Amino acid sequence: MRLRFQGDLSGLEAGLKELEEDLSFVRDEKGFPVEAERISENLLQVEVGKERGRIRFRDPVHFYRGLGILIGALRDGKPVDVTEKPRFSMNGAMFDCSRNAVFRPEVLRRVIRIMAVMGLNMLMLYTEETYTVEGEPYFGYMRGRYTPEELKELDDYAALFGIEMIPCIQTLAHLAAFLKWAPAQKYRDTEDVLLAGSEDTYRLIEEMIRSVAGTFRSRRIHIGMDEAFGLGRGRYLDRFGYRPPFEIMMDHLGKVLDITSRYGLKPMMWSDMFFRMGSPGHEYYDLNAEIPGEVVRRMPEGIRLVYWDYYHDDPAFYEQFIEKHRSLGSDPVFAGGVWTWAGPAVHYEKTFATTNAALSACKRKGIREVFATFWGDDGAETNMLAGLLGLQLFAEHGYSEQPDPEKLKRRFALCTGGDADAFLNLGKFDTFPGADTGALIPDNPSKFLLWQDVLIGLFDKHMEETDAAEYYDRLHRSLKADRDRAGRWRELFEVPVQLSAVLRLKCDIGLRIKAHYDRGDKSGLEAIAGEELPALHREIDRLRKAHRKQWLSTYKPFGWEVLDIRYGGLLARVETAMERLRDFCAGKISRIEELEEERLGFDGFRPGQDPGVGKANLYSRIASACVMGFR
Repeated sequence: MRLRFQGDLSGLEAGLKELEEDLSFVRDEKGFPVEAERISENLLQVEVGKERGRIRFRDPVHFYRGLGILIGALRDGKPVDVTEKPRFSMNGAMFDCSRNAVFRPEVLRRVIRIMAVMGLNMLMLYTEETYTVEGEPYFGYMRGRYTPEELKELDDYAALFGIEMIPCIQTLAHLAAFLKWAPAQKYRDTEDVLLAGSEDTYRLIEEMIRSVAGTFRSRRIHIGMDEAFGLGRGRYLDRFGYRPPFEIMMDHLGKVLDITSRYGLKPMMWSDMFFRMGSPGHEYYDLNAEIPGEVVRRMPEGIRLVYWDYYHDDPAFYEQFIEKHRSLGSDPVFAGGVWTWAGPAVHYEKTFATTNAALSACKRKGIREVFATFWGDDGAETNMLAGLLGLQLFAEHGYSEQPDPEKLKRRFALCTGGDADAFLNLGKFDTFPGADTGALIPDNPSKFLLWQDVLIGLFDKHMEETDAAEYYDRLHRSLKADRDRAGRWRELFEVPVQLSAVLRLKCDIGLRIKAHYDRGDKSGLEAIAGEELPALHREIDRLRKAHRKQWLSTYKPFGWEVLDIRYGGLLARVETAMERLRDFCAGKISRIEELEEERLGFDGFRPGQDPGVGKANLYSRIASACVMGFR
């Protein structure tokens, strides 16, 4: 496609150049004329006729979204006259780069281009200690930490499109990966929490803030401060004696804000700790929580609270909780979630239900700043790029009252080159009949079925009377077809295709092994040991290799060792199961103790009485009932 741009292109030329390949256009003086016009109104207007096109915009990112709309119209050969009113002043994404998966900079540049065409204007990289702090060699050691040069280059690249990169760090909790090292003991209160009140700690925090303040052009910073459980009850208690956690936190927050002020930064922080203080059960989402008056009185000026909620599907809940945040002095920033953290697959049903409810509530309540979080809990087993359809949903909410499903699909194809229905299939691993998808935390059978042991079978009872094998077989065939027409996203589909191949064999194999054993059916056990388990072993190894290839093309290599070890352990346990069954069938052993044990529901789960098929998000508990590591 040949386009001739005219009008006010100041500050847009470099971004246009970067998008030529993605959007398949070239600039040509004889091309289709496109007029770029800046306006003062908060509007995006795109007109495409037979002779010319026009994009009227206020912000740079509006222009790039408009460019995508214009190119889509030209491809379709249809005239367009579109006016969109941006509903949010900030709308973007936060990617977790601390649960082992640290994005390669070149992949983030691709994501930035996609975000620009979506019309999103903010990007955070959640970095607990995966960035460089001068004088602290163990900060992010062997974790793939970003260098200042890498982050500066990304910040410069995002700025080409009018996308603000905001540093997103931690200044109180979630620092276990650093605090485990002996040289960091002087900073440690508990395993996960910094030692408040210590001058060493504040020197460290100043170096953290100095690092990011000199790297990013934004004058905003996310300082974390969430989930500081056990604050003041470790080394703090020994050194300073008991103080209420609220007092410790507020004093600590004041000192952190003194530092951000010296660097000219405007801070935001997660809000959960304030609300837990007002809940008798120390819960975050307690609508009956009463925020203590002292909390309101001591709330520092200039701090923005970030209300994170990835769970509720009722807009009324969000509206009530937004008002609870406002009672603390200002409008919150809202952080929703694209469900990439529950196991090896994205969960789109939950993503769409919560996002539609949350962003509808935000618009009704006049919340102006929102972003989508992509977490990677417990090893980042899901490739976060699989969640891009959820990011498109955030974008479309940002330019309409209620996104049109068909327009969402068309926009996704234009912005990413992906097929929305195929991406929705990526989200079907945890939604087979019987799975509870409506709970605050939905079932995640793909995770526990992948990692559970074929002889121990901690979740075998959950699979009784389900059609999981048939479901995963159908999903496997559907995903293979999606992969074969996925184009630039083919590699992203290779892992789900292979995951479904594993799950269709593995989901009920423990039940069948136990049934044959209980009946004394050695011929059945011989068939499983000689045919099914070797086939399962081959499919798991193919999955490991596909996952490794995908990881190394998306993320830095650090962190892959965690999943390599998990796959290696799974393969070894399948080999052990083959040997144990063969030895039993050959009479070398008289019984298999693992199969003598009664199968119980995980954590007291009662099939047929409790809803769904169960959930578990920690590999260490799924793989074995024994202690894995030091206790």
